[in-house]
Amino acid sequence: MKSIWFKRTGWIYIPVHGMGLLITLLAIIFMVPVCIAVFRNGHSVSDDLYQIFVYGSCTAFWWKWIADKTS
Repeated sequence: MKSIWFKRTGWIYIPVHGMGLLITLLAIIFMVPVCIAVFRNGHSVSDDLYQIFVYGSCTAFWWKWIADKTS
């Protein structure tokens, strides 16, 4: 029996299981200190966006991959 963690609604995935919510919270918890460190050490807005893009895109990719495989 396959456990469904996320439900696909259009282009987005909604967590419908505890593990889906946990994965979503872990992604957010990972990005918070990254953003804080980037904003603290950044020199300009474009500098900050470039640095956040690297971590944000990787985090979003893995979150979406997990959501796609468990929906």
